[in-house]
Amino acid sequence: MDEVAQFLVDGERVSSSLVREALNRGDLERATRLLGRPYRMAGRVRLGKKLGRQLGFPTANLALHRKVVPLWGIFAVRASGAGLVDHPAVASLGTRPTVDGTDPLLEVHLFDWEGDLYGRYLDVDFVAACATSRSSPRSMSWWRRCTATAAAARAVLGIC
Repeated sequence: MDEVAQFLVDGERVSSSLVREALNRGDLERATRLLGRPYRMAGRVRLGKKLGRQLGFPTANLALHRKVVPLWGIFAVRASGAGLVDHPAVASLGTRPTVDGTDPLLEVHLFDWEGDLYGRYLDVDFVAACATSRSSPRSMSWWRRCTATAAAARAVLGIC
């Protein structure tokens, strides 16, 4: 049997614990360095309640097959799959308590894109955190916050 050398980044031994720790703190830059690529979640796009579409922010909803999610909030992301390659987007990851959600859900709003992704698989690479919570989607302040967060994500992704 051959011994495998430790893999070091910035002088630290890379481990899943270090990656989880970075994600739990919202340190996507460190998680990316440790992984050698952006943190990624993947899933099949499922039909949602279409609340985002009604408010001008249609989303691809990816059900997560896990109860414990290492990070929460709103993020600048890049999506691939279903004909998309590193497509810029903004994503919300959480349980959506303001609309009585209980299970973790990844909602991805693809910038400057229209089409049908239901049943297709997407890989979502997390680039940067934009916000940590959302207010009620029934309020105008929620729409203004979405607009501001989307603008911040566009800036991070270089697509102003």
